[in-house]
Amino acid sequence: MTPESEPSSSNAYYNTFPPGTDEENLPPEYGPFDEVEPLIEPEKPMKIRTLVTAVGLTVLVFTLLISTVAFASLYFHLLMQNNSRLPRWPGPSISPLGKYSKAAVAADNEICSEIGRNILLRGGNAVDSAIASLFCIGVMDTHSSGLGGGHFMTIYNATTKECTVIDAREIAPLAATEEMYRNKWNESRIGWKAIAVPGELHGLWTEFEKFGSGKIEWRHLLKPTIDLLAEGYPTSHALAKALNQNSAQIKSEPTMKNFINPETGSVFQPGEQIKTRKNLLETLKFLANSTNPIRDFYEGAIAEKMVKEFEKNGGILKMEDFKNYRSIVHDSKNVIYTKLKNGRGVCGPPPPSGSAVAQAILNIMDGFEYNLKSFTDIATLYHHFLESSKFSYAARSWLGDPNFVANATEISRNITSKEWADWVRSKITDVTHPDDYYGGSFEAPPQDHGTTHVSIIDAQGNAVSVTSTINLYLGALVSSESTGILWNNEMDDFSTPGHPNFFGFPPSPANFIRPGKRPMSSQSPLVIFNTNGQELMAVGGAGGSTIISGVAGVALHALWLKADVKQAVDAPRMHNQLQPNYTWYEPNFPKAYVKSLIDRGHTMKAVNNLTVVTAAERLADGQIYANSDFRKGEESAPAGY
Repeated sequence: MTPESEPSSSNAYYNTFPPGTDEENLPPEYGPFDEVEPLIEPEKPMKIRTLVTAVGLTVLVFTLLISTVAFASLYFHLLMQNNSRLPRWPGPSISPLGKYSKAAVAADNEICSEIGRNILLRGGNAVDSAIASLFCIGVMDTHSSGLGGGHFMTIYNATTKECTVIDAREIAPLAATEEMYRNKWNESRIGWKAIAVPGELHGLWTEFEKFGSGKIEWRHLLKPTIDLLAEGYPTSHALAKALNQNSAQIKSEPTMKNFINPETGSVFQPGEQIKTRKNLLETLKFLANSTNPIRDFYEGAIAEKMVKEFEKNGGILKMEDFKNYRSIVHDSKNVIYTKLKNGRGVCGPPPPSGSAVAQAILNIMDGFEYNLKSFTDIATLYHHFLESSKFSYAARSWLGDPNFVANATEISRNITSKEWADWVRSKITDVTHPDDYYGGSFEAPPQDHGTTHVSIIDAQGNAVSVTSTINLYLGALVSSESTGILWNNEMDDFSTPGHPNFFGFPPSPANFIRPGKRPMSSQSPLVIFNTNGQELMAVGGAGGSTIISGVAGVALHALWLKADVKQAVDAPRMHNQLQPNYTWYEPNFPKAYVKSLIDRGHTMKAVNNLTVVTAAERLADGQIYANSDFRKGEESAPAGY
């Protein structure tokens, strides 16, 4: 998004020029340099009055010409010297940049993006589109989301220019205890005791009832996904990867047999048609025709069958857990907002979402200024981004479910304030510091890779940013045989006393298990809007604790560094969550910047595919652009009209 005073086509952060030219290495916004030598108008013929005058004028002209050429040569020599220091950025990925005039949907799978787009074409709004897209993603990328999980949805209302949030996060069962996983750590990740009460359907029906357009019937939002299940659908590369990584566990677990191809005896591979999920098909048909899906799912026959399965398999979810579940609607006064320069605002969910942490990073970065023609300044920008991340992740360690952590919302509002950002910038220096310099409780965020995100802007200018998850890939690796629902393992997102996290750091009391409590999450579904114009962006991601920095990084590139939405999503990422205090970076990040960060004291480790981000953006001219991250797989693409 670019301010109206600047050309919206300024995408120079990742300029593409003929190979071998210096211009292709230029950083964002101001390149390429295209100054040319000033033209000297030819002199008109004139009468030579005296030989002395002619000679004098000739000498003067040649002197001026030689001086001009000399200074121009020196200028361009110095300019090209500076350009030669700017490293090359990687070329574009295979994912398409969607350009639309009215509306856009960016989901992790092109089939689901198209389903969401078709709902918009039929008169639905962004909320209707998001619901249909999520039902689809719950099947096409079932390893990431579905009815067995939960979500956070941020809705931007174009009329009121305010945001609403629906918290459909999973909750701990009433029988859960703080010590339930002591010396049985694996039970929080795999099996029936790892499952928290799902919130997905409760949230979807609540959103439909309160914020849908009223023009699309509920059953029509489910029908495209029902058709996919009935006809059989192709295995995506992303789903196949998750199945192959967990092949042994799937083959040994009877409730996961529907993920094994009966023709090969192996888990489904890319492109193979899945026709085995008959029970999930019947569940969706039943819910599509229900006049009250919440009652039927959480209190009726469906819940009774699922509870019997928990009892049979040693789980702890009871009928009371399902009956007591409620999604939470946060009106504008309870949403977390950040006010930035130039009329920009950011909105997102309160805790236990991590959106305040992503907003905090942008809040800090908004106060810096850089010369984007300078290698030193660009390197400093990334140093500032990493230092901003450390301070923000440190604050995250004090957050938790506001119903159990009294000051969680106040901390979120504090770190999104101008005063806090000013304070952090005063603490950031040219080098790194010991861990305790940044504060925090030394807890590393939980890892929740089984996640998906959908970003939507509709023709009325409303936006939806929704992140859905079952926690780790394929959740608890058990499913309901009566309904076909794959269960989450969200209990692993809680902290447990005496059990250091994956990185060896002690747990945070703010995130200890309590009955009915929502675990802390890194999910950061943001909407960024501008009160001075048309600019609007819905953005979010998947990838565990890297969601926060990934979402902030894409927003930074698109809004501050003038990259288009594809360039911003494509851009190689960096991530530092303070604990552990080293920086992950994607291998195609320009090596000169990596070296510069090492020289400043950062410990750098190369990793592949840090975060999967989807984004939709409306620019000042009203055009809408969308991109679905190539990191999710070959099937990732947006749709719109």
